[in-house]
Amino acid sequence: MMERRKEERRVVSEIYRKYITFKVRKGSGEFVPMELLDFSPNGIRIKSPYGLSVDSAVECIIAVPKSLTKEILFIGKVKYCIQDEPEGDYLIGAEVVETDNQIGFEVFSRVHNFIKERIGDIF
Repeated sequence: MMERRKEERRVVSEIYRKYITFKVRKGSGEFVPMELLDFSPNGIRIKSPYGLSVDSAVECIIAVPKSLTKEILFIGKVKYCIQDEPEGDYLIGAEVVETDNQIGFEVFSRVHNFIKERIGDIF
């Protein structure tokens, strides 16, 4: 399969996922936590116990509570949603189509890199 991404995805390794908060607004209006697997300025890949409809818009919040006080809100458009294994979680890819804070999204990227490099030193 040919890679179509124009930028590098930043992988959020399991060892430091606990330092990143990622939530998606469900149809009921509440935000529910999901696992952020990787991200770039234009896309995300998440793991969820819930399936999401392809081409649907989802409201997302991302934060690093121990490093940043501000949550970053953005809208993603679901590109794919596949069940990882029968009766298992879903792997979901979404394009980032709108953000209320592009600078905040960039700051998150830099904080992510800092966490990755210094995980043992800061927490």
